Amino acid sequence: MLTKKKKKIKKEREFKVKKFFFILIISSLFIFFTYSCINMFIKLIGLNQELKALESEQESLLKQRESLKFSLGESYSESYLEKVAREDLNLKREGETIYIIKKEGEEDEEYEEIKEDQTFVQKIQSFLKSFNK
Repeated sequence: MLTKKKKKIKKEREFKVKKFFFILIISSLFIFFTYSCINMFIKLIGLNQELKALESEQESLLKQRESLKFSLGESYSESYLEKVAREDLNLKREGETIYIIKKEGEEDEEYEEIKEDQTFVQKIQSFLKSFNK
């Protein structure tokens, strides 16, 4: 009888130890999966914020692209090229006289540099130099 009690106690003890390890393993897995899910959720939030920022940047770049396309199309028009040639390069049609009207107190160094004797190539060079300033 004593041996049966010992065997029964031993079996109960083994069952308690197995139950303890089973609960320990299950709880460890639960904690690991919970941690993983929370970590993934945090990464997902960060990626969503980055996605929104990139989408807004894309939208602004598309607007800028459309604006540049419009400017490019406008720059090939004959009227725009004539305007640039007249205003920036100080070119004129045959028989025309150019008058430059300055406001009071306004000093314009660009026009002081330009001489009537300049050739077309020199005028273009001075125009391009004005972009480097």
